[in-house]
Amino acid sequence: MQVSLGRIIKKLSSFILTTNILLGLPAGAQAITFTGHTSGEWGSPNTDNQSALIDLSSEDGGTNNRLTWGEPVFPGFENYVQFNGIDFTTEPNNIFKLGKLYYQNGRTFVETNFDGDFPLHLELAFSLPLERTQSFRFLFNILNTPNNPEDPDVDDDDILLFSAQGMSSETFDYEGVEYTLQLIGFSKDGGITILNEFKSPELDLSEADLYGKITFAPSSASVPEPTAILGLSILSIYLATRKRK
Repeated sequence: MQVSLGRIIKKLSSFILTTNILLGLPAGAQAITFTGHTSGEWGSPNTDNQSALIDLSSEDGGTNNRLTWGEPVFPGFENYVQFNGIDFTTEPNNIFKLGKLYYQNGRTFVETNFDGDFPLHLELAFSLPLERTQSFRFLFNILNTPNNPEDPDVDDDDILLFSAQGMSSETFDYEGVEYTLQLIGFSKDGGITILNEFKSPELDLSEADLYGKITFAPSSASVPEPTAILGLSILSIYLATRKRK
């Protein structure tokens, strides 16, 4: 019976995909549950404005977890962002809550604002299945919008954003597998809706949860793809069989 190579490959495509996944992931890696506590520490913004009045403070049991900037028009209602850590339980590739963000959008004098990225050093203090603390560095940025209180149709919300793709270059090892942390976004409704920006209206204190996931770290080694190896093996078997016939 004549059977084409294309038909063989088509029938085996799902088998190849499944085998590729099994070969690419270590046994038992998907069944791991990580538990621990998060914390976050802001770093100073990368700005040349010496009038930005940058201040780092420790609030609610954190360390340098509040970043304040700018001279407020109304004393006592300044600009700040704050991160509070929480306990977590998650599995690899599952989205989970990393902590609570507070963003107070005060009205400040323009010359005391800053433009530039600023880092968040996010720590995962693992308690199970390993005991260690791993730090990950992410860059954030704030979009300061002009205030126009006379025009209610103008959106004067300030916006907190990821400065770059929310992947960290830092990794940790557990049982021979490298993992890293990826930021997913912000949510104001408990994770039902996750966005890539966090808006805070003028003269308001807003709250949002920061979400991320622990993922398998990309391998730096150059190795043949399992799919390619398996595909070549199938092709060799087919050609050898066809030759004998």
